[in-house]
Amino acid sequence: MKPAVRTALIGSAALSACVVIGVAAFPCSMLRGEAERRLSDHYGRPVKLAALERVNSFSLSPRLRIRGLSVPQASWAGSGSTVAIRQAEFDLSLPALLTGSTRLRNVRVEGLRLDFVRSADGRESWKGTRTKTSSGGGGPMIEGLRITDGRLIYRDAKRDRTLNAALAVGPGGLKLDGNGTVLGAPVRMTASGPAVTGTAAWPFQADIAGQALTMRAKGQMDRPLDLRHMALTVTARAANLSYVDAIIEAGLPRTQPVQLSAKARRDGTDWTVSDLNGSIGRSHIAGGATIRKRDGRSIIEGDVHSRQFDFDDLSDAHGRAIAAAKRAKAGPRVIPDTAIDLRKVARTDGRLTLRADRLLWPGPSPFRSLTGTLDLQHSLLRIDDLKLGLSHGAMTGSIRVDQRRGRPVMRLALDLDGGRLIDFAPNTQVDGRLDGRMRLTGTGRTIRAAIARSDGHVSLVARDGALPARTAALLGQDLLKGLTLDKAKQASLRCAVVRLDVRRGMGTANPILIDTTRARTDITGRVNLNGERMMLVMRGTAKQDSALKLHGPITITGTLKQPEIALPEGGPVKTILKSIGRAMDGKKEPVAADAACDILARRAMAVG
Repeated sequence: MKPAVRTALIGSAALSACVVIGVAAFPCSMLRGEAERRLSDHYGRPVKLAALERVNSFSLSPRLRIRGLSVPQASWAGSGSTVAIRQAEFDLSLPALLTGSTRLRNVRVEGLRLDFVRSADGRESWKGTRTKTSSGGGGPMIEGLRITDGRLIYRDAKRDRTLNAALAVGPGGLKLDGNGTVLGAPVRMTASGPAVTGTAAWPFQADIAGQALTMRAKGQMDRPLDLRHMALTVTARAANLSYVDAIIEAGLPRTQPVQLSAKARRDGTDWTVSDLNGSIGRSHIAGGATIRKRDGRSIIEGDVHSRQFDFDDLSDAHGRAIAAAKRAKAGPRVIPDTAIDLRKVARTDGRLTLRADRLLWPGPSPFRSLTGTLDLQHSLLRIDDLKLGLSHGAMTGSIRVDQRRGRPVMRLALDLDGGRLIDFAPNTQVDGRLDGRMRLTGTGRTIRAAIARSDGHVSLVARDGALPARTAALLGQDLLKGLTLDKAKQASLRCAVVRLDVRRGMGTANPILIDTTRARTDITGRVNLNGERMMLVMRGTAKQDSALKLHGPITITGTLKQPEIALPEGGPVKTILKSIGRAMDGKKEPVAADAACDILARRAMAVG
């Protein structure tokens, strides 16, 4: 080896040795001011550090001691400190630090106080001004942690939850035990895990126990205290789903009591939920989903399956009381008062596939099952493949709610195919194939309010059916036959055609008619969908000689749910006497011809 090369190698080795010796012997107390500055810059607040000193004199893994560390509370969060440490010691690996990672060994903390606050608008006091959201690592690597005299305080105004718990970590493991509240309900919260050391998977268990909410999460983190990377199994029992939502923050409603279980995996800000199974009230729930956070938005994709489902289970006792008060004030209604306001999910997107094998109702209903795909993107909700299975036939179509410009705008496009009249009105004893079409667009925060202001049309066509002969005679205003025909005798329903052209919630008959083998009945007037009030006039004409005809129009008022029928002007006695008088005069009453059912049905079902 040439002398020059040998000299260079010796010099390089000597320089490296000097650097290593210098690093190993560096007086770390000189870094206290720099540490304060960097921490203050990170949190945007003046961090105080009473002392930073080196315990051993020479090592590439120096043991450091800090005393009197205080990170002030954010100005909006009140007084005190977000983080306060009376004293801590740890071994710091300088070689690891030089390679860009932080490795702490034999960490000993005495007198730790964490006071975390989240405001109603989502600001978090423990996050620094330069904190970046990432799905990457879970913080510094810790090999051996002990904490004595530790306390965790948590106050969350956004989700209405609190915690005040003692925290201890030692060779026997981690223990967290304290009391708190969830939506104002008192709970006890505990958590446990083995010793905090190394990089192996770290099993844990966390419990919330209270009268309104009981939850257990059991699983393992990818490494000790790595809350951002873990797999767990969760079980929950709650007075309603909003208590569970206060923990998982998924935007779930207040409901009937719930019992749920699921498996979950978290990676950074992403969650994968599988094997979801349980009940809400008398409804069964199963399925899975992925939940991702991107650019401040929640993205949910998954599927939900129910063996049986009751829509009333999506309201708790308070919600049902409000609904009952509305019904008492407004009276029974056909159009549901279901909320369609998307403000609470303004920052949520996603796609959910829904399937309910059996729909449950408080009384008889023709609606038996439901399938559909719910797609929500930036306050635009679409259900494009909705299918409601009926006792006979199905209702299919789409529902759209667009709230991108303020108030919700709802568009209904629904078709009824192969239904039966008797399924919707069993007490009438009138049957026949029933088809329909609804095209309505309106603005409102509930389905009822939107339809009350809607434009469009509603069409119903019944064909090839049967009804009691007495009913058919009365529809033709044939009073005598309507009262004397055999109760068991039947008439044929040729067609019943209903079309309401709707403008600003007012539906105009165009037309409404009922055509049977005994009579034709024409109905004119309007239906105000704002209140479901009817203002209709009915005129019936028999298709055979009528010995005693009820003369004059019959008015139909009241609501769709509770109609009121009034005989022609003059009252029932005068009307009947007038009819008897005309019959005694021997005058023949006009008879009706068959309606052009095919043409009328096509016109009524036309989309335009």
